[in-house]
Amino acid sequence: MRGFLFRCALAYWGAVLFVGSLQPAVCAAADASLSVADFLPTEFIRDGSVSYQAEIQRAIDTAARNGQTLVFPSISYAVDESGWRLDSGITLRMNGAVFHVRPEAVADGAVFSGADVSDVTLVGGRIIGRNDVWADGVNVRGIHITGRSSNVRISETVMEGLSSNGIGIFGDADELIRDVWVRDVVIENCCNRYPEYLSDEKPEQGSQREDQGLIAFYHVQDFVVAGCRLEKSRSDGTHFYRSRRGQITDNRIYRAKMGGYFVETCEDVVGRGNVVIENGSRGATIERGARNCIFADNVVSSSGREGLWAPDCIGLVVTGNIFNRNGHKPNGSERHHVWNANITINESRHDPSKSPTTDYLVSNNLIYTTADQIAAIRVDANGDTQAVIIRGNVLRGENREILVEGSNQGEVSLSANVGRSNGDPSR
Repeated sequence: MRGFLFRCALAYWGAVLFVGSLQPAVCAAADASLSVADFLPTEFIRDGSVSYQAEIQRAIDTAARNGQTLVFPSISYAVDESGWRLDSGITLRMNGAVFHVRPEAVADGAVFSGADVSDVTLVGGRIIGRNDVWADGVNVRGIHITGRSSNVRISETVMEGLSSNGIGIFGDADELIRDVWVRDVVIENCCNRYPEYLSDEKPEQGSQREDQGLIAFYHVQDFVVAGCRLEKSRSDGTHFYRSRRGQITDNRIYRAKMGGYFVETCEDVVGRGNVVIENGSRGATIERGARNCIFADNVVSSSGREGLWAPDCIGLVVTGNIFNRNGHKPNGSERHHVWNANITINESRHDPSKSPTTDYLVSNNLIYTTADQIAAIRVDANGDTQAVIIRGNVLRGENREILVEGSNQGEVSLSANVGRSNGDPSR
């Protein structure tokens, strides 16, 4: 009997010690998150009519300092263009939260901004701007990351009505921002106003090219932009500039005033599985010394200019895409305004990278044309054009010509293009 009681006592105290050993972990889990509500007045207003901007900044600072996740209650928040400053190590969970930027904005700014930050995660939230009433040159972003930053994650956020980028990530030529993932965001009706080519419209004073693009990455390395809907930009749908090692996949880029998919002077970038429809200028542009890029398995339809304009690249693969009746706007009177083919490969008049147009493979694409287009594919080959291979494409519609012009036509190889109306001697 005494042995039995002894064993029971051992079991009891063992259980007590075991549960006690769990207490720190349980407490740590309980303390892993912090609520914005803890920093607001007891009877805080939920409809966004009262600003708690300073209180929320204290909550962000506290959560970052303690390594805690900050949770925003599902209410409306008022914010001015100075927004909130992000610190390294911060995670914001904002599902259900709505942020209204004040209509009286008078200066550039962003709702969330971080400089020289790392390990930053933003999930959810809806940011609503007032570009319908803000003056020209007031450039307000949704999320703005700069400096020596890394490991940034943005997902499930909705942004609309801003006057600059929804998401602007801007590194430096000597210090690229690294490891940026943007997933499942929706950005509509943002960016500065940009004049349509050949129109009498004037550029928006006080804005610059960095304000173009619903998503804009400058000097970013190791990035993913996936599963997003980017619609009705007042300039470009996207702008990736001097960035490298990136994947732009499974996005929907619709109805930008200017271009949709825009890759400039980038390296090792893959664009795959995107649906690029009804953009006012080029559906896709890959240009100015872009190197070793792939554009594959995309649908590009009803663009104002080319479905794809690809000058001055070094190593470009364009394969498995559908280009459907792009180039519905008329050409201009100058040679560099001939832009209504589905695909144009040439040399840009202004190329700061001074790159040749070389090592292109354009293959296995399905191309639909209309009678008023100059060609299905147009190549203007000059002395810097080398090794352009166009093969195995299927041409349908009313103009099935592959038009090769310029002094260096011998560097353009055509073969096995099905349906080509102007003959194919290599077939």
